[in-house]
Amino acid sequence: MARKKAEKEEMRKMQIVQSAYEVIASKGYNNFTVEDIANNAGLSKGGVLHYFKTKEDILIHLLEQIYIIIKENINRRADKYKTPERKLRAIVIAFIVTAKRHPAFYTVLVDFWAQVPINNRVKAINSRIYEQLCDEIRKVIDMGIEQEVFKQVNSVNASYAIAAMVMNVAIQWTFNPEMYNIDHLARTSMKMIMAYITAE
Repeated sequence: MARKKAEKEEMRKMQIVQSAYEVIASKGYNNFTVEDIANNAGLSKGGVLHYFKTKEDILIHLLEQIYIIIKENINRRADKYKTPERKLRAIVIAFIVTAKRHPAFYTVLVDFWAQVPINNRVKAINSRIYEQLCDEIRKVIDMGIEQEVFKQVNSVNASYAIAAMVMNVAIQWTFNPEMYNIDHLARTSMKMIMAYITAE
């Protein structure tokens, strides 16, 4: 009985978070209310506040969920391969696939980033999870350096540069899919990355 109740509670929380995602994607971070989320989820405002005490709590949970999905995509794809080159390619593709499969993800993420200078909770969560994403890239670079297939680069700096470049490709495409062919630009980005880190 307790297990079923816990599962129901978790499903309801997921329903609220999905509704928050849809509402932010259509209205923006600052232009919606808890009532909007409740209406989208088919719940009362009290039903939403039973699971999340404030609007900000919902948003923080949503931000964490978005990053978790991106990280899971990265890990699932990278774990399929043995060599650092293939793992790094898989990571780059994971960022792009996330944009293609979840078109509003990066739009919502950019809305969150706009809150970083004024919201310390958002800043702390964003910094922590972004560092985790970059750390996955760093591990692959360090593996490549150890195997002498990558140059002796500063793997921390390189990981941040790679994440920034690939996420920007995905974000710009999300805002305007007609701007460029995202698959072609992903391949071009990968060539630039490999030219920078591959040992001669």
